[in-house]
Amino acid sequence: MKPAIIRPDLELKKEIREVPARNVIYIRLFGDYKMNDYGGTWMRLFQFIKEEKLPMGDMAPYCMYHDDPKVTPADKLRTDVCMVMPVTVTPKGDVGFQAIACRTLCSVLPTKDLMSICKVYTTRFTESFIPEMECTMRDESSAERYLNDPCNTKPEDLLTEIFIPVE
Repeated sequence: MKPAIIRPDLELKKEIREVPARNVIYIRLFGDYKMNDYGGTWMRLFQFIKEEKLPMGDMAPYCMYHDDPKVTPADKLRTDVCMVMPVTVTPKGDVGFQAIACRTLCSVLPTKDLMSICKVYTTRFTESFIPEMECTMRDESSAERYLNDPCNTKPEDLLTEIFIPVE
């Protein structure tokens, strides 16, 4: 397991909340989370929505991360780059569809220094947030919702809401 760097000075807003059921279209990417072409993949999803004449859902891009980079080789990491949809969608080509059930999640909103969150993600949750909030992590994929456009925003200005499934 790779060592984690703990940043106790990282300002984070956290809460446990129910996230309603949602429909998402997605394209699955494989490889190092830091090297994936998220912007290009979101553009492909927008193009799919346009071509299929689908109604637009939540404009905030959404990603689901299925593997722990501390234990999974980088070339085996799986990411679903998603767009939330207001309707059920028929999968086509590399665009899939998933109905995500209502879930209890620990929601964390970084308020500064987002780039360091990648280094402290799991450790801060398992050693600090989750125990202090008196819950346990579920064995489900984590997710991130991007609150500003990652294609047009400097890394230090990005706002990302992180979701960790808990019970």
